[in-house]
Amino acid sequence: MNDLYAQVKAELELTRTELEEGLNRTSYYDREKLNQVDHHIQAELQDVKRTLLKMDLGLYGVCEETGERIPTELLKVVPTVRTLREAEAMTQFPYLVEQPLYC
Repeated sequence: MNDLYAQVKAELELTRTELEEGLNRTSYYDREKLNQVDHHIQAELQDVKRTLLKMDLGLYGVCEETGERIPTELLKVVPTVRTLREAEAMTQFPYLVEQPLYC
């Protein structure tokens, strides 16, 4: 889990930086047209920040509803997954999930 943890954390920190830069870049353009894009970026950024905080607190990979461990294979696919229910939905509908980030 330590190797996965280090990979996920490094990728999430990079993603956080890219999202923050993306928000700063869009501020120079027509805000009305980019409002929905900004909303999506902000939501994704919030997920990344929440996951990084959970890592810092030692709570990464723990279901927010049950306190049980989320399977490592699902964390590899979607490192920001928050609950077992969310993870199970991804298992039932794998075509909705992007390709794994980490191998």
